[in-house]
Amino acid sequence: MTDISSAEDSKKNSVEDTTKKSVLIIEDMNEMRLMLRSMMLSLGYTNIEAEASGQSALKRIAAKHFDIILSDYNLGGRINGQQVLETSRRNNILSHSTIFIMITADTGYDSVVSAIEHRPDSYMVKPFTPATLHRRLSRIKLQKNIFSEVDEHRGKMNFEMMESKAKVIMIKHPQYSSLCLKVIGESLLSRKEYKAAKIHYMRVLKHNQETSWAHFGIAQCDLGLEQPLSAVKSLEKTISITRHFLPAYDTLANTQERLGNLKEAQKAMIASLEITPRSLARTKRLGKISVRLKDWKMAEQAYSRVIRLTKDTQHEKIEYYYEHLKCLIAIQENDDQAPQTAEKLKRSLTRLRMLGKDDPIVVSNSFRVEVQQHLNRERKNDAVKSWKQWKQLILSGKASSISHEQELTLKRKLGL
Repeated sequence: MTDISSAEDSKKNSVEDTTKKSVLIIEDMNEMRLMLRSMMLSLGYTNIEAEASGQSALKRIAAKHFDIILSDYNLGGRINGQQVLETSRRNNILSHSTIFIMITADTGYDSVVSAIEHRPDSYMVKPFTPATLHRRLSRIKLQKNIFSEVDEHRGKMNFEMMESKAKVIMIKHPQYSSLCLKVIGESLLSRKEYKAAKIHYMRVLKHNQETSWAHFGIAQCDLGLEQPLSAVKSLEKTISITRHFLPAYDTLANTQERLGNLKEAQKAMIASLEITPRSLARTKRLGKISVRLKDWKMAEQAYSRVIRLTKDTQHEKIEYYYEHLKCLIAIQENDDQAPQTAEKLKRSLTRLRMLGKDDPIVVSNSFRVEVQQHLNRERKNDAVKSWKQWKQLILSGKASSISHEQELTLKRKLGL
């Protein structure tokens, strides 16, 4: 009788534990969101929230701790599930105690996840049953429990103890050796013990030359030791092993830019965007590097993509249209009078005016661009017409004024 009562109490406590756990479902398809919610409810989880896009999910993760996150890999919007994980890990808004499971329809995802830096705790290929999900969660919880003290010391930035606990786990649970070795490297890097960390990573590579995270670790050590040229080699090796190791591209671009190799930095960004075409940060970075190179066509493509990614969202900014228009004007000035260039300029200018219609500075800037592009196309009559309209708006206060010298220069160009 006592045994039965204890078993029931244990089961009850288990149910109570799951009801206290918070769950976030990230899925752009409503039917799939409902199905995942139903699965989690059947497993005893009741505190469930959902987001339909990666952008909104990142805000939710930053605002609240979740015990479990189930994210679809292919999300609507500008970022996918892998980028949600990458961004939240990189910005330290996702606790290491959180279970993050990626959901995908791609059976080849294992070849990607085995090599990337920010990997989920597990992934599941659709379709799957509640029983399969339950088994997977149980296995991850066991691992999280084993590494709980490591995560606790990481959170407290007590890196020496984090390393010490990882070494103990490696002895007790040799199946987790690879994870423990990563933790040890992380600890040494965090303490800026670059020489010791480099020796550690080199030992890892002696056992397996194809360990991409060890090559990336060596690159970080070399950067810490002020050896950027060596770091470039390790970063290129990292990428050659796995093209999905996204932090390696970002670090490579940073390093090449630091070395003054803007063309190589541009190449790194272009390659990274083949994997993450919806990454706003990387697209803006490509645009800035291309402008510095005066590679106006690549810069225009980059800012055109930035505009597509941000249009009608809170991320849309007037400055993106300024940059885009600057690129288009530069293309025209380089004797490219293609009709599509003029059409792009017209569309960008129209959107800029709509966004900044109540800002006199934006209005004036838009007319400055319009007059210049008419002059570039040798359409002086249209340029004069635009200037007269601009002047009326200046007099009415709807456009900001220009200096007397600027006005004289402009009139000379217009033959007035």
